[in-house]
Amino acid sequence: MSWNKMNVFHWHFLDATSFPYASQAYPQLANKGAYSSAHQYTNDDIRNLVQYAKERGVRVIPELEAPGHSTSWAYGIPEIVSCVNKVPYTGFTVQPPSGQLNIANNKTKEVVNTIIDELSELFPDSWFHASGDEVIMNCWTNDTQIVSYLAERNMTIMELFRRFVVDMQNHIRSRHKTVMVWQEMLLEYNFTLPADTIVQIWIGSSGVKAATEKGYKTVVSSSDYWYLDTGYGKPRSNPYSNVPGAGYNHWNRVYSYDIRANLTEEEANLIQGGEVCMWSELADRTNFEGKIWPRAAAAAERLWSGYETPTGDTIASDDAILRLLPWRELMVLRGTMASPLNQGFCTRNPLDCFQT
Repeated sequence: MSWNKMNVFHWHFLDATSFPYASQAYPQLANKGAYSSAHQYTNDDIRNLVQYAKERGVRVIPELEAPGHSTSWAYGIPEIVSCVNKVPYTGFTVQPPSGQLNIANNKTKEVVNTIIDELSELFPDSWFHASGDEVIMNCWTNDTQIVSYLAERNMTIMELFRRFVVDMQNHIRSRHKTVMVWQEMLLEYNFTLPADTIVQIWIGSSGVKAATEKGYKTVVSSSDYWYLDTGYGKPRSNPYSNVPGAGYNHWNRVYSYDIRANLTEEEANLIQGGEVCMWSELADRTNFEGKIWPRAAAAAERLWSGYETPTGDTIASDDAILRLLPWRELMVLRGTMASPLNQGFCTRNPLDCFQT
């Protein structure tokens, strides 16, 4: 990252399939929710990673995935999770296994706030990602405890959901952190968020306009350009041949993305930065570097160099490839498993290959 002048690592390390964080207050969450004892992040692991990044000019922002994608919490503390491992999962989650935090249980709030406190100490960065993506209401409306809770208080599920979100985000702010959320909070659930909230855009590039015209600062990671995990099929083994995977975002498509497109100058000024995302359903130590590099380098040049030269000329991809080809070779020489961009002949003789 530092070689490419990428200076923020957004670490989404909790999800439905695993709870690898070794909490001091609730060790059972990782002991029962991680894949194994070897798949846990201790306090020392996290501190070492944060320090390693700091020495290379990289901030580390943690994400606390809540209240969706939370099945793994249930293995350690069952009472704080609804619709755990419903079969079939369809209608309860966007991908298996199903499970969302039980937003009517006071124990849930206690656990979440304690985890926030612990992570706030381990991650000194001033930003904290409060997640909030891909919540499925059907999970909660089929939980008898939540249904009874709503009936007794004459509340709707959205009112209860909003209260949970506000309480969680207020607790993060009490730790002197700026709250970052996924775009659903603003654009799907239509919550009114405090003006200082950072909204991360991922569902297509149109969300950038939708968020900034509402006056919110944004981080752009539009999946139709800057998701690096797509194009390899569905993130689970699927026997049905008519279910396609998402399209592959090749380096030129990554480079072509103008995150300012269709924005006014005022809206464009609300963009805090961009992020390429590497989700790990279909990645592990054998292939993740090749999926990230050198495509992430293409995004990094756009974010640092922009779209025009100081004289107003467009910075085009047919010029960028002349820089990206040798840069990929240099990353390989430095030990990074960056994927090739073309045949070796074109790396050595780019002007012979890329003629107009």
